[in-house]
Amino acid sequence: MDYDKLNCYIDKNAEWLFNLYLRLLMDEGLFEYEDDSEYAPKGCVSFLTIHQSKGMEFPIVFVDSLYKTPRKTRMDILEAIEATYFRRPAFEPSDQIKYFDFWRLYYTAFSRTQDLLVLTCFEDKKTPSKYFRKVYDGLPSADSEAFDASKFSFREVKDVNLKDSFSFTSDVTVYETCSLQYKFFKELEFAPVQVNAMLFGALVHQTIEDIHRAVLRGDKAQVCENNISEWFAANYASLSKSKRAYLAKPQQDVALAQILRYADRQADKWSAVLQAEVGVSLVKPDYIIEGKIDLIRGEGDTVELVDFKAEKKPDLHSEKDKEALERHRRQLHVYAHLIEERTGQKVSKLHIHYTGEENSVPTISFPTQKTAIEGTIMAFDDTVKIVLFLTYLIPICIPHSSECKLGMRRREPTPASF
Repeated sequence: MDYDKLNCYIDKNAEWLFNLYLRLLMDEGLFEYEDDSEYAPKGCVSFLTIHQSKGMEFPIVFVDSLYKTPRKTRMDILEAIEATYFRRPAFEPSDQIKYFDFWRLYYTAFSRTQDLLVLTCFEDKKTPSKYFRKVYDGLPSADSEAFDASKFSFREVKDVNLKDSFSFTSDVTVYETCSLQYKFFKELEFAPVQVNAMLFGALVHQTIEDIHRAVLRGDKAQVCENNISEWFAANYASLSKSKRAYLAKPQQDVALAQILRYADRQADKWSAVLQAEVGVSLVKPDYIIEGKIDLIRGEGDTVELVDFKAEKKPDLHSEKDKEALERHRRQLHVYAHLIEERTGQKVSKLHIHYTGEENSVPTISFPTQKTAIEGTIMAFDDTVKIVLFLTYLIPICIPHSSECKLGMRRREPTPASF
């Protein structure tokens, strides 16, 4: 056997692997087919960035990129803002931050190791850099007699303990409406088509959030028609580009009118605003329940939760509207559970504010009943268990669902595809 030719062949293919295949993964999306729940498949070597490896441990870790040096990443404009508005002294001297950041990064990499840490690089005059040189030169080479791998007792790779996150609106409601739709959106990661109604709602929500942020900053005087119109225009420009959807001028006018009407109705009630767009999560034994609350308001020891809907107030005599209202009520039950469990605050009332309502009272309110909230959480838990353990089955639309509509960017597969 011609060993020189064989070694040349191995070197050539190894070079192709790193220069072509791994470069392709980096450029085209390294995570496209990865499963976070299986971060270290048996018999495979995991290639991770230092940031990706946070919180993980491996028996053997190879750390490359030893050519790097501390670099200033701070911007002059941010330093000027800090000097103007910060009231406390800096925790780290500004001229030393790049060194702290540098060593924090590599501490993360080095501390992923359970049994053996290997520093590797293509050695030349500049690599490893002077920051690693002293440590690197003091280590035995893997090719030297001083290194004996048989002295190590390597542990098994730890099982990952990543819990899936579930929310009422994007998980439970979708699954209850149509399990097939849930499979497409959540498991197969199809992107929903962004229709104008979704853009309309997001635009109203974001601009109302801007109003609440101004109030929470103590700038109630900023909540005026001119400023609201400017916030609205900026939000529309950003959302229309990100969602690749657009609203006609009459639709924009309707959305802005809803926001201005809300600001006018709440003009003398801003003191009750406590928090806006609050993300809350709670760790359960098998999963994480999460949600985002539009507004928390209140006085004293209790709080009230408000969820905004950019639509007209429903007709309580319509069966279809009653179903939608019940979903919204259950959504607020989940939010109340999250707030009470995470913060210990007592939730006294739940409100749905319909920004599209012009003449009558724009809110529908519910009392907080412990038994009702517990029932909603039990149903939430049952649905999540079905999703966690039965999603490998062929999904079938739930019988009580009146209709199942899929709006996706890819062509819908035929039934024969399953």
